[in-house]
Amino acid sequence: MELDEIHSILIIGPTSSDDKNVDLSTALYDTVDILHQLGYKISIIVEDPTSLLSSGDFYDKTIVEKVSGENVLKYVQKYHPDAILPTVGDRNALGIVASLNGKIGKTRVLGPNYAASLATFKRELFVKRLTKANLPVIKFVSSDDEKEIYSFIRSIGFPIIARRRYSNRHSSGWTNINNLFELDNFMAMEDIDDTKIEIERSIRGFSEYSFTILRDRFDNSALIGTIEDIEPIGIHHLDSNLISPAVSLNDSKLQRLRNFSIKLARAFNVVGVCTVHFAYNHVTNESYITEFIPRLSEETKFLEYATSYPLATAVAELCLGYHLDKLQLDAGNSFNGATEPFVDHITSRFPQWKNDKQRYLGPSKTSNSSIVVNGFSLEEVLNKGALNDKLNNNFERYNELKKLDDDELFEKIIHPTNWMLDVLLEALRRNFEKPVLSEITGINLPYLAALQNIIDNSLIIREGEIDGGNVERMVEMGVKGVGHSKLLLDSPDIVTKTVVKNKRAVSVANNQYINHNYFVTSGISNELELSDRKKIIVRTPIITSKTDIMIRQFVLFQLAKSIDQNGLEPIIIGREPWNSPLRTRRKVVEIDDPHMEIKSLDLIDSDSILNIIDLSKNMVDTDDDRVFQFSAQEIKNIDLTGNTTVKIMVISDGQNYLAPSVIYRGKRDGHTYEISSVNNFMTVEDRADFAGLISQELEKDNHVDIYNFELVKSNGHWLVTKKYRGMTNDIIRHELASSVHVIDTLVKLLLGNKIGSDLSLEDIFNNFDTKYLLTIDKKRYKLLDKDEIQTKLHELRKKE
Repeated sequence: MELDEIHSILIIGPTSSDDKNVDLSTALYDTVDILHQLGYKISIIVEDPTSLLSSGDFYDKTIVEKVSGENVLKYVQKYHPDAILPTVGDRNALGIVASLNGKIGKTRVLGPNYAASLATFKRELFVKRLTKANLPVIKFVSSDDEKEIYSFIRSIGFPIIARRRYSNRHSSGWTNINNLFELDNFMAMEDIDDTKIEIERSIRGFSEYSFTILRDRFDNSALIGTIEDIEPIGIHHLDSNLISPAVSLNDSKLQRLRNFSIKLARAFNVVGVCTVHFAYNHVTNESYITEFIPRLSEETKFLEYATSYPLATAVAELCLGYHLDKLQLDAGNSFNGATEPFVDHITSRFPQWKNDKQRYLGPSKTSNSSIVVNGFSLEEVLNKGALNDKLNNNFERYNELKKLDDDELFEKIIHPTNWMLDVLLEALRRNFEKPVLSEITGINLPYLAALQNIIDNSLIIREGEIDGGNVERMVEMGVKGVGHSKLLLDSPDIVTKTVVKNKRAVSVANNQYINHNYFVTSGISNELELSDRKKIIVRTPIITSKTDIMIRQFVLFQLAKSIDQNGLEPIIIGREPWNSPLRTRRKVVEIDDPHMEIKSLDLIDSDSILNIIDLSKNMVDTDDDRVFQFSAQEIKNIDLTGNTTVKIMVISDGQNYLAPSVIYRGKRDGHTYEISSVNNFMTVEDRADFAGLISQELEKDNHVDIYNFELVKSNGHWLVTKKYRGMTNDIIRHELASSVHVIDTLVKLLLGNKIGSDLSLEDIFNNFDTKYLLTIDKKRYKLLDKDEIQTKLHELRKKE
């Protein structure tokens, strides 16, 4: 079945832990987990080991270097792996694969081949291959010959987009051109030597869809999911409100695009995953393939959550030669990957911005994060997400837009901002016609109809006209969840009761495959299934940045794993979902609860709850002595800086404490160095100084807690300058730096275990690491052994 000649695999990892790669972290964990279980030797080259989510145990070698073609080639020539897997790297991984053509000998590339990887960068190859396969693609010309340019434009007609491409690879950016007059003006602009003009048909205003296909090496394919952008092409994909499945496609249109997707995967011989983006004009029924992504991505992560399909695991096995219908979820458990998911709900992702100001939307990404919600109707997911006043201050938007006259409002309609849905709501309140709004904005009618339904139901609530004839329809729209209807809340009608719905969506051959994933909605039956084990509930906050998501993902995984290993049932409740690695997915109960209603539902027996770990920053339920506030609360902050600083993570049982991770920070030649962990290299004097200061700070502490201290050396003495109770952004560094896992220790202490008294300084600062993490200017990372660390510390101390 699988490729017998492959035994060792090099994975090209993400280039960093920024917002481009945060959604690859659990995919990476699932990938190396299944490869490890199947017996493969795995190595990875990665720039930032924090993206590994502590999956380092699975690797034979971890190379912490710049993820480049040169370093990958250097590794291949030295260690000769049987294969390279680039599917969990970012776009850079495909560029590396394309650059290695003919240079890596017998080492195979799994998943996307050279042509597929190169076509993601070279538009000429992309167009040529699709044209040869009779697939719809936007043709373009790149030329400095004016006659050729005008001839091409006559063949495709207006509107077009044009840009100047300079010899240094920079470009002028796209210019929209609607007629010959605008074209003549563009062509008459002052030209520069070695400049080519690129022209292609304009598809601004077309609807955008993406289809994700899995394909094995035997040409079996399955459509895993579809995504629709509510906003049309011309607005960046990550600034658009996303809906899965694509609700505005009827069956014939869906099948047409599905066939195109499978045909494209075949044309490039993609084995594994392939996400295909389409532009579709519902008036003319024209469709074009705009790009394809032959790797795991932010979209596949979103679909994995929406469908419960274990995409990352499936892709790894397909790349190894498995049949699509004979996959394994884990060693020995079969999974029919050819069964296309059937979903009975809608999953939506709404972009988030750091502040409430309006931003004009265009081809460049401006959003900072996103919120994911589930529901049974467009109205419900809109009410929970983009129109959720608790997340987006929609009531303030409503008041501002209400002050505009019709002309000013129309200006907002034709120049889209991140307030677009609120703008359309106001336009519909003023009886703007939906077909006209759809034509101007490019937003399909089903979404405008949903907005109209929301307006109509708001009037019913405001005027108190709720009765048995409309109450069921209203709760289907998520009105109860929004919480602005006391009439609904007080109604004895059973359909108004908030319940928890099982989000299991994919049909599988093995009936034992259970994904304990739920969302809060309204209906007539509760599907929450809990074991009789004692429970620890983990509450998560509204996410405001991608950095927060990476940290939360890491902490949740470690908490869930530890809670389960200690014999308890972990329940993760949050305003947006968390899709855990497959290994823990059947053991963790996840509940998506945008309005934090789960507490009032009383569906979890209070007597079965041992502790509530609160990752939110809202300090809720502080009167419940079972609540442990995990997020950082600043206790001390003294404005004092120095060339030598240490960060110490401390965990206390209320009487004694451990300090398993000390991060050293020094400066040299204008560069900042951080070394984790220096526990084994500290002098006796430093240990004693640190212990004395920590004991003094914790003198009144009598509860289980985590603390983070920052100490500065000033005039030969250590001083505590910062003190936090709870988790800080350094949690990943501390966990990776320490062989004593603080999060697991915390869970054990919450269960009543004790640290022990009369510990020696060596026991308090004990750490068994043999490799240590060096960070230079927060950009470059190296793993060093003890001798190398001591040499580096000596160099730093000589400079101080």
